[in-house]
Amino acid sequence: MIKWGVKIAFILATIFIVNDVALLGDPIQFIDLTSFMIVIIPTLFATAVGYLSSRVVAIRCAIYGSVVSSLLGVMIGVIRTFGNVFGDTEAIFVGLSVAFLPLFYGLIIVLLLLPFYLSSED
Repeated sequence: MIKWGVKIAFILATIFIVNDVALLGDPIQFIDLTSFMIVIIPTLFATAVGYLSSRVVAIRCAIYGSVVSSLLGVMIGVIRTFGNVFGDTEAIFVGLSVAFLPLFYGLIIVLLLLPFYLSSED
């Protein structure tokens, strides 16, 4: 019972922190469908493949899949940003802010799955 209370408290704290970060500026700046799809689709596939083995492996695969896909998304975004900008510094900053959104999404997924992974190791 205490483990579930700790999990719920951790998830609520994570949601609270993400909400506070999103409210620092315009919340629309944290929404990008392409970045979200780059992270969520490989994470779901990795979870499905891991679930064929066990639930613990599924959570581990989801965590690894979200980290790897978010880093891949950042690399794609940075390459596209520097490939399409010809000296316009404002466009570079806007492109970099969008390029780091997959990392933001991936870390949110990791923070939400971390208590389940740690409790499954017991």
